[in-house]
Amino acid sequence: MPARLWSSSILSFLFFLFLGRALADPSLPHLIGDHAVLQRGQEIHIWGQANPSEPIRVTLAGQSSATRADAVGHWSVHLPPMNAGGPFVLHIVGKTAIEVKDVMIGEVWIASGQSNMTFELSGSTGSEEELPMADYPDIRLFTVPRRVTLRPQADTLPAAWQLCSPDSAKRFSAVAYYFARDLYRKLHVPIGIIESAWPGTAIEEWTPPEAGQRDPGVNNLLEEFNDRQARGYNDGRLPFLLEFDDFELIPVSGSSAHILPLSDFDQARGTTPWGGYWKYDFGEAPDTAFELAAPGHGASGFAARVSGSIDASDDTRLELRYRSDGTAQDFSPYSGIRFWVRGDGQFRFRSLQPTISDWDDYSSQLSQATPDWKPVTISFADLRQDGWGVPKDFSLNALTGFVLECLPKSGYPLRPSSGLYQGMMAALMPYKFRGVIWYQGESNALEARDYGHLLPALIQGWRVASHQSDMSFLIVQLPNHGAIPTEPGESAWAELREAQLQTAKTVPNTGMAVTIDVGDPNDLHPHRKAEVGARLATYALGTTYQQPVVPSGPLFESSMVQGVTIQLRFKFTGSGLQSRGGDLRGFAIAGPDRKFHWAAAQIEGDMVVVSSPEVKTPVAVRYGWGDSPECNLYNFEGLPASPFRTDDWGR
Repeated sequence: MPARLWSSSILSFLFFLFLGRALADPSLPHLIGDHAVLQRGQEIHIWGQANPSEPIRVTLAGQSSATRADAVGHWSVHLPPMNAGGPFVLHIVGKTAIEVKDVMIGEVWIASGQSNMTFELSGSTGSEEELPMADYPDIRLFTVPRRVTLRPQADTLPAAWQLCSPDSAKRFSAVAYYFARDLYRKLHVPIGIIESAWPGTAIEEWTPPEAGQRDPGVNNLLEEFNDRQARGYNDGRLPFLLEFDDFELIPVSGSSAHILPLSDFDQARGTTPWGGYWKYDFGEAPDTAFELAAPGHGASGFAARVSGSIDASDDTRLELRYRSDGTAQDFSPYSGIRFWVRGDGQFRFRSLQPTISDWDDYSSQLSQATPDWKPVTISFADLRQDGWGVPKDFSLNALTGFVLECLPKSGYPLRPSSGLYQGMMAALMPYKFRGVIWYQGESNALEARDYGHLLPALIQGWRVASHQSDMSFLIVQLPNHGAIPTEPGESAWAELREAQLQTAKTVPNTGMAVTIDVGDPNDLHPHRKAEVGARLATYALGTTYQQPVVPSGPLFESSMVQGVTIQLRFKFTGSGLQSRGGDLRGFAIAGPDRKFHWAAAQIEGDMVVVSSPEVKTPVAVRYGWGDSPECNLYNFEGLPASPFRTDDWGR
C-alpha cells in the first residue's frame, strides 16, 4: 500500500475511534468553540451530542440550563438573552465536562454568496495599508469549509473561530472583514462573522429544498437547474486514476532550439532543468493520493500517479514550478509541451503566469485518458482563458509553471440545487445571528426573472430554518461590469440588479448596498471591496441598529409625467441629491414607441427632472441601465443611486 494511502487509512481509523468516544461524552458542533461570538439580545442556543438519556447542564455568565439527551443522543438548551460582553467560559457538564473558553457576547452575521464574497482581503485595494492594522481581537472570524450534499448536515466540517489579526484576516472575505470592522468601530461590541461562500455558485445551490415545497414555481426552477446542471448527482464521490510521465518542450518550428526534456520520474523524483519541482496539495482533495508508480512510460522508471475520489468541493492540482524560487522562465523558443498519460479519468492543463492571479489561467480543454499510454501535445497557441476573469495577454516569455487538474471520467463533479444549503448552511441555522450579507448573482445574470423569485424564496427559507422571522438580510447589488453602453439598450446585468432592488423593496427587513460605481468593466472580481463592506455596514447601522445615519443612496420611488418631462422622486435622498463629475449622466427617456434616447436630467430639490428634445410625449425613464453604465447621481452622504427603470417592458 502506498505510504500516503496507508497514512490516510490509519488517520481515518483513529478518527472514527475518536468519534465514537466523542459521541459517548458531551460534544458540541464546531461553531460552538473557543473564541466564539454568541448573539446578544436573543435567547442563546447551545446544542450537541451525548449518550442517550444523558443529563446535561450548560452554564454561561451565571446563567444555567439543564436537559437530558434524547433517545439518539441529541440535546439542546436555551439560555436567557444577554448583553454584549466577555470573555466568558461556557461550561457543559454531562458524563464528562467541557469548557469552551474566551466566548464573547456580541453581534453575529453570516456572509454568503459566490466569488466576490470569497475574494480575500489580501487582494483588495488598499490591503497593503489595511492588513498591518487588522488587529481586532474582539472581531472573530469563522470560515465554513466547502461541502456539497443532498442531506442536511448537523455540523460543519472541522473549522474553528479565529481572532481577527493580520494573519487570519488576509485570507478572509474582504467584504465581510470591512463590514465587521465598520460595525465594530460604531457599535463597540464583539463582532462574529461566519463566511459560508463558494465561487462560481448559483442561487439555486443555496436555496433550501423546503422553499420549493412551499412554492411550486420555485420548485420548478430548482428542478430546471438540476436538469441543466446535475440531474445525475448521487451525493457520492467519483473515483479516478491518472498517470503522467516524460514531459518535454517542443521547439518553435524553424527554431535552433531542440526538444528539451522538461521532467520525468525515472530517478524517483521530478525536477526541471532550472531546479523546479512538483507539488500536490492533499488538503484540497483529502481522499486522493499522489505517488510515484512503477513502471512508467516505456515500461521503465516511474510515473506520477494521482488517484482517489473527489466531489465538487475538492480541487486536484498537480503542479509543476519551473524554477525552485517560483520566478518566471522564458518559453518563447518553444511552441508547447508534450507528455504521456494513461488511466481512468479526465485532465486539464492550466498554464501559470505572474500577471494572472484570479484563476482565469490560459488553459486547455478537458482531455480523456485511456488505459494505455498515449502522447498529449499542449500547444501554447491553443490555450485560452475561460473569460470570466481579467483578459490578459499570454506571457510566453514569463511562465512560472503549470497545473494538471485531475478529474473523474465524467469531468468536473456537478452540484445540485440546494446542495450548498444542505452542506454549508443547514448546520448554521440553529445558531442565533443578527443577519446575513449576501453577494451573489453573477452566475444568474442571464436569469433575472427567475432570480426575482428565487432570492425572496431563499431569504424566507433561511428565516424559517433559523426560526428568525425578522432576520436582517442585506444584498450587494451587482456592480458595473461588461460593456459600457454607447446607446440606450437592454442589459442582462441591469435586469439582475432590478431583481435585487425589487427584493430589497418588497421583502421586509432586507436592504441593499449599491455598488454601481466601484466595479470594473473588465474584471468580474473588482478589487474595491472596502466601499462594499462600508455600504453594507452603513445600511445595517441605519436600519437594523437604528443609528442616525442615512443607510443608502437614492432609491427610485415614483414618477410623474409633467408635459414633456418626467419627474422622479427618491427615497434616501439624505441631505440632498447631487451629481458627481459634471452634469447628470445615465438617464434615458422613451415615448409610446418604447425607443429610448439619452436624456438631459436636472436636480430640482428632492426630484430629478428628465427630458429629451427627441421625445415629445414621454412615457418611461431608465437610469444606469447597462452592464457598465456611466451614471453619477448621489446623495450628499456620498452614496450612489441604484439603477432603475419606470417601465415594465419585457419583464
